[in-house]
Amino acid sequence: MRSLASSATRIGAAAGVALLLATTSAGLAAEASPPAGKPGGQAERYIGRSASAHSWYSGAWTGGYLSGTRAKRWGAWRGTVSDAALTYPERGTWQKIAGSTWHIDTFKNFRGVLVYGMPLLPSDGSSSLADVAAGKHDAVFRKVARDLQRRNRGRSIVRIGWEGNGHWYAWSADASNAADYRRAFARVSTVMKKSAPKLVIDFDINCGSPLRGGSNRLDALTKLYPGDRYVDLIGCDVYDWHTTGATNSSEWRQALQPENAPGLADVAAFARKRGKGLSVPEWGLAKTETGGNGDNPFFIRSMRSFFTSNADILVMEGYFNEHAEYIRNSLWSEKPQNPKSAQVYRSLW
Repeated sequence: MRSLASSATRIGAAAGVALLLATTSAGLAAEASPPAGKPGGQAERYIGRSASAHSWYSGAWTGGYLSGTRAKRWGAWRGTVSDAALTYPERGTWQKIAGSTWHIDTFKNFRGVLVYGMPLLPSDGSSSLADVAAGKHDAVFRKVARDLQRRNRGRSIVRIGWEGNGHWYAWSADASNAADYRRAFARVSTVMKKSAPKLVIDFDINCGSPLRGGSNRLDALTKLYPGDRYVDLIGCDVYDWHTTGATNSSEWRQALQPENAPGLADVAAFARKRGKGLSVPEWGLAKTETGGNGDNPFFIRSMRSFFTSNADILVMEGYFNEHAEYIRNSLWSEKPQNPKSAQVYRSLW
């Protein structure tokens, strides 16, 4: 998740995308009650059977102090088990990335899957993607993998260089260094899997953001993707703002496939074509002052319909519940900011 809002040749499975749009619209019209928990699908293949009320892993970033207790409270608040929790290490320097074990240990009493944001670079500007690709920092990534493994988190979802098509992280890529990003991702995936073979590696872009310097709206997918051998899940983060936001069915259809960047429908088709699982590690509302739609139950319903329509490949989704002023999208009772959307979320989950 970036700290400020900034979003601005179809793939071969055009028929699949059309079907997805149709089923999503039908789901919105039906607005059925959530199904009972059931086995099967990609989630069980990669991690094991979900404990939530779905065939996929479902949880949240809860904002505030990170802990397993708070992660479980999200499930208690919504009325169904929450079994996915997002965490991120400190990333100011290589030393801080390597030593950030607290961000694992604080979830010790949480039995769900840990969704670990793995920075490709520290924020101090000391290194480049080319350095990572050349193996100059293998020891850092090896240590993180071993820390996860030794703390019984060997099946964590690891989001290597998440939102790489943005421009708000040190590892953000554009068309000129896309090859370095791919090679760096592949190197880190290989190093981490060698130390913890059951880690689930996630290639996770930002929906609605074009690859700077690219010539095709899907370049963020096609030019940054490191290759099937290095990836288990393909996903994106999506918020109710700019080209990925919607307050009605017409806007939602456009949000699924934005004019100038990949959207949720594109990412789902890309994952399905490659036989990979689908992830939506961060999704949420956004305040109106930053181009969002505020308390918008339509977006909650639309996302739920998308998840249900793609349950065959969906591995995990996590609501990014953040009360901070830059986005103000909290749903739960601890920091109630969007009461209408909160009511709909609890009824659907």
